[in-house]
Amino acid sequence: MAVVKKRNQQTEARLLLEEDDAVELPPAEVEESAVVLHFEQFRQYVPELLEELRAGTLAEPVPVVQDDSTFVVHGATRSFWVRLWHSSPERTRVERVQVVSCLPSTRGVQIVFDDPADDEDDDDDFDDDDEPEDDDDLNEGELDEEDEALPR
Repeated sequence: MAVVKKRNQQTEARLLLEEDDAVELPPAEVEESAVVLHFEQFRQYVPELLEELRAGTLAEPVPVVQDDSTFVVHGATRSFWVRLWHSSPERTRVERVQVVSCLPSTRGVQIVFDDPADDEDDDDDFDDDDEPEDDDDLNEGELDEEDEALPR
């Protein structure tokens, strides 16, 4: 795993997590003050992210970002796009968490499409309940044979 050392103003070494595969993160110490947000509206979800990091979690690379240092951490209700800096290669203390994005979680959601071949009424495009009451509803604005026969 590639680890890049970064130095802040206090000359403390921080290791930016970089990997092109998912990383199993062990339970880690992380302070709320270590969290940096791109948008203030994410602040209300920070406790959920901290809970995940403190318990240990899986960090998956964000497929649309190809920098090898932006990961998705899935919480109970949100998915967080983060960059993580640790104080050691063991990754048991997080020095900085940069929250790039925070989205509602869609894990466990299944989208089911009906197979038209399974429908019994393949010839009928709509149910009997959907049929118009008379033909005038179908051809609104058009004259039928009865109307054409009337004198004007």
